[in-house]
Amino acid sequence: MRRVAIALVCAALCVRHMAIAAQQPDTTKRDTTKTDSTARRLAPVVVTGTRLTDVDERIPSQVESIDLQHISQGPDAAFQSLQQLPGVTLFDDQGTRLQPELEVRGFQLSPIVGTPQGVSVFLDGVRVNEPDAQEVNFDLLPMSAIDHAELVRGSQALFGRNSLGGALLFFTQRGGSVPSAKIELSAGSFGQQVGTISAGGAVHGIDGYVMGSASNEDGWRQATGARTRQLFATVGHRSPSGGSDTSDIALSVLYANDRIREAGSLPQDWIDFDPRLNYTPGDFFKPDLIHVALRGFRGAWGGTLRGTLYFRRNDIEQLNVNVPPPNTDGFIDNKSGGGTAEWTRPFLLGSRPTALTIGGEYARQNVRFRLVNVGGGEPASVATLAVVHEDDAAAYAQAVVDITPKLSVTGALRQDYVRIPFRDELDGSNNGTNTYDRLSPFIGLTLKVSDDLRGFVAYKSAFRAPAPVELACASPDAPCALPSALGADPTLAPVSTHDYEAGFDVDLPNNTSIDVDGFWTDVENDIVFASPNLTHVFFVNIPHSRRAGVEITAQTALPAGGRLFASYSYVASTYQSTVQISTADTNPVPARPGDQIPSSPRHRGRVGVGMTRIAGPVALDAQLDVRAYSSQFLHGDESNRHTPVPGYAISGFNLNAQYQRYTIQLEIDNLFNRKYETFGTIAENNLGGPPGQAQTPQGGTDQGELTNFFSPGLPRRIVLTIGAKF
Repeated sequence: MRRVAIALVCAALCVRHMAIAAQQPDTTKRDTTKTDSTARRLAPVVVTGTRLTDVDERIPSQVESIDLQHISQGPDAAFQSLQQLPGVTLFDDQGTRLQPELEVRGFQLSPIVGTPQGVSVFLDGVRVNEPDAQEVNFDLLPMSAIDHAELVRGSQALFGRNSLGGALLFFTQRGGSVPSAKIELSAGSFGQQVGTISAGGAVHGIDGYVMGSASNEDGWRQATGARTRQLFATVGHRSPSGGSDTSDIALSVLYANDRIREAGSLPQDWIDFDPRLNYTPGDFFKPDLIHVALRGFRGAWGGTLRGTLYFRRNDIEQLNVNVPPPNTDGFIDNKSGGGTAEWTRPFLLGSRPTALTIGGEYARQNVRFRLVNVGGGEPASVATLAVVHEDDAAAYAQAVVDITPKLSVTGALRQDYVRIPFRDELDGSNNGTNTYDRLSPFIGLTLKVSDDLRGFVAYKSAFRAPAPVELACASPDAPCALPSALGADPTLAPVSTHDYEAGFDVDLPNNTSIDVDGFWTDVENDIVFASPNLTHVFFVNIPHSRRAGVEITAQTALPAGGRLFASYSYVASTYQSTVQISTADTNPVPARPGDQIPSSPRHRGRVGVGMTRIAGPVALDAQLDVRAYSSQFLHGDESNRHTPVPGYAISGFNLNAQYQRYTIQLEIDNLFNRKYETFGTIAENNLGGPPGQAQTPQGGTDQGELTNFFSPGLPRRIVLTIGAKF
């Protein structure tokens, strides 16, 4: 428990500084542990915060509601809202606005195949991390149908695989007792157009909701246009509440079809010449998704029985234009199905109110890889034809015991079993099967000193088995031109975490609140990808690494309907082993304990001011904020020897106006049109200087020279949305 003490001391010191500078409040983050005191004060023997529910205030974790109000709806709404939270950063490896990578407490959440994933994502209790590489496609989430969303920070045993840095929970809307409909139309910079229509209602206990959305945009860089289409529908039945036979069941269907063109990063001299250029025009991502889920609950055996059943099919085509050729055209068919069931029973343990939850889940995940080499003057050839039929099973239990009316203890265990057989249909000698299992514990204390002050301390752990793509591309002697050249490579060890966390939140007069959270996460066998050049990668285990830091948020009310908010997070993502990771650097130096993991800024902050006013029949809400991030090391610079990607700060503005059933929203990103980069890597420039320039400019790179590639940040973007409710 030594690290728990360290976290507590860190938290105490931080709040002391906050008290001295009392006017440093918080982001739009609203911690669910202190929302709406009447709605969240549950009966003594009732508990949520299980695998299939929202999170209860007695669960010793930092939980944040995600603000969707100040974000225009569209395929980017998920990550735009997430980057407003403390400790969350966004960077753009692919060079397209709709496929950013996020980092939560030093763990990545990304739509990019090949990025080791450290956050799990659920839609109405169904995991949406894809089977092939555990990636998450933000553009496929039905954000216009989301009712509310939460980020549960830190290692989470109950949520299973990938929940190293946290779990992201999305809950969709249902039809209400009063029929309603809504239409929204948006237009913005770079040819952006978004249209959304939704309707819902209930008749004789049967409720229904339907949403359709479409978007088009040209993209701000060359050949980065995007098209997205979504249709989401839910039908359900709720029994009258209040009795032991209370029940609810709902069937949801989601269809999505997108095509996103990508640009990637650029050499520095290309950015200086024109940041809108595309180094490899022609890259695109084209998914086709069907997601069907049945969920519900009912009273059973003196408690509540909850469950989900689902089927997902996501057929993806990903074309990568490589320099030098051949190009890779990948066809990945992801199919998965399974379910989760849990039973919660309140009872008295002696005289102490207790809630026990036991549950289990199973998923069958089938992946078929067909990867074709095209171009380069040669006929197309199949590089990989392989299948994986993965089995994931888990059992878990959680108990929440009220030791006193103010002190609760939570304990949980989860046992995971994962079996991943790889079958190469071109070369049977590559066949192989990997199995993994682990018991993950969780224990913590929550002290509710008063309605206005709550603190917690916890030890957590989590587990991640390697993804099929990682297992099939783990040999330094045969790196993959992702997503091609897969085979049965050396076995990777599973990732596990030991997470020590402590924090508190306090409500003060004048609608002022302060949250402080300290964490220390030791990671064993972290999986990272090594890049010997710009187009090839392989995956390796790092014996020991660490994520440690503190997150502080605060907010307060101002006169005349104003509000002030601020947040700061310090995240030290470091290697704790001496390792040599293959890079394009011709003079590599091993990373040593204490070296910073690339693409992870240590300091992140946000400050802003907002105001809500009623002007006659019009309700107005305006908000201005500034987000700032410190420098980060280049991917490929694990030893931290090269000049890092510079830190940057950008501003945003949001204005909402509502008149009766009509709304107008104005959103401006990068208000002052700052130039910045969000990602950098070391690679060989095989194309030389930028096109259209006869000679390499002073200080530029020659063809074949090793240089730094960067992803330029999005310039000023303006979006206007008009909506109406009926």
